[in-house]
Amino acid sequence: MKKKKLPLREIKFAKTKLALLDAALARLPEKPFDEITLGDICAAAEVSYATFFNYFGKKSDLLIYFIQLWSIEVSHHARGTAKEAGGLKAIESIFEYTARQCEKFPEIMGEIVSFLARRREKEVSLPAPLTGAEKRLRFPDIADFKGLAEMGLESLFPSHLETAIRKGELPRRTNVQAMVLALAAIFQGVPVSMGPNGAKNYAAAYRYQLRLLWAGARAAAKEDLS
Repeated sequence: MKKKKLPLREIKFAKTKLALLDAALARLPEKPFDEITLGDICAAAEVSYATFFNYFGKKSDLLIYFIQLWSIEVSHHARGTAKEAGGLKAIESIFEYTARQCEKFPEIMGEIVSFLARRREKEVSLPAPLTGAEKRLRFPDIADFKGLAEMGLESLFPSHLETAIRKGELPRRTNVQAMVLALAAIFQGVPVSMGPNGAKNYAAAYRYQLRLLWAGARAAAKEDLS
């Protein structure tokens, strides 16, 4: 299927928005996100300070934007796994993929976990949906974006849990909402507990915690029936 040609204005907008994010990410090995200035980001992206606010309301919106893009990437990865191996393997692949990314960029996970913790303290408005240009420029190898999650863990896990229940990988009485909460706790808790210096061990830690969670869900279902 031939892709529809994108408007030039939309392409330019997407390129600048992505450049601003990449400028911020490139500085994370040097200093924490809170210490990176908008001036540093704008200079690296070759845009004016005022131009930044045509794309983002504030600096922390860059982290939300990163989460949106990450969600697309990891959702695509998990979708391929789900077709071949089922719901639980799809969820496990999300953690494996994340662990590999953390090995390359150990600083980013810490910043995301810190941001998510702060976000709980106050209302955060939902970001604008990603445009077709943003998706295609960032992920040129993805042919079909339909059905791919765009906003974090809450949008990634439920469908795979439901698949696991439907296929008998988890008991029918499994509480999906409770499982999403547990998965989010594992996802954020391992990096917090191990720190960025433990990034090379995230994958093994995630695998162990997930085995415990699956076993616990099955045991809980048996107790409910006894």
